[in-house]
Amino acid sequence: MTLALTLGALMVALGGCPDDAPLPPDTTGGAGNGGSGGMASSCGDGALDMGETCDDGNNTDGDGCSACAVDACWTCDTSAPSACTAKAAGEACEGTNVCNAAGQCVECIDNAQCGTGYCFNDACASCDDTVKNGDETDVDCGGTHCGLCEQGKTCVAGADCTSTFCADGVCCSAACDGACSACDIAGLVGECSFIDKYGDDPSYGMGESCLAADGKTCSGLGNCLLAEGTACANGNECITGRCGDPDMDGTKTCVKQNGEPCTANGECFSNNCMDGVCAM
Repeated sequence: MTLALTLGALMVALGGCPDDAPLPPDTTGGAGNGGSGGMASSCGDGALDMGETCDDGNNTDGDGCSACAVDACWTCDTSAPSACTAKAAGEACEGTNVCNAAGQCVECIDNAQCGTGYCFNDACASCDDTVKNGDETDVDCGGTHCGLCEQGKTCVAGADCTSTFCADGVCCSAACDGACSACDIAGLVGECSFIDKYGDDPSYGMGESCLAADGKTCSGLGNCLLAEGTACANGNECITGRCGDPDMDGTKTCVKQNGEPCTANGECFSNNCMDGVCAM
């Protein structure tokens, strides 16, 4: 037998060429691109892996290392996990913006960075940009930086207004703190006016109110009176001008006068509701 035939027979007996045999599984993790024994990288694991500029051991944004990248107004070291420190306020970031003391990249931190405007809550505002911004209470007026607001404009205090009065959230002609008066009535905004008859006044004076839910109602002339059907002592307390006990049940209530609409006899001072009207 020739040498070639002998080698061929030996290879067949061994099951083929050694190069054709399957390789055993790789349990080492391979070369990988991570920093943890060659395994795949994982943001937030505290190890500085390939492609990461920081890894502080969490996935919280805004703490200096967001998505394993150093935030604009922070510096992070290469320790494991990374330790991050906010840059000093005033350092430049992202174009013309600056860092504030909280490590945020903002438009401004003082008025000098806003030209003819002013800086408020890290953003530039102006008193002549026809936009309600900064600490303005209305467009280009009110607050601590701009001029006073005219009557009818929004306010938070009398100091925002040319009239010196702020009532119901608007610059008002008067203090307008009496019962059943308001400065924000549609069509009359800025003028202290009486609330319509049977209307509510949520608050006036020292936290007082005139609400139907409490058995009270506005008179239309600046008075808060007892609503119809509410217990009373005399007619002066009642919106109806009458206090009586027409059904003789022992309880006097505010009742309607003759000529007023009704649905039951007991609503009428006369105890006579005829054809939907209180009658004699």
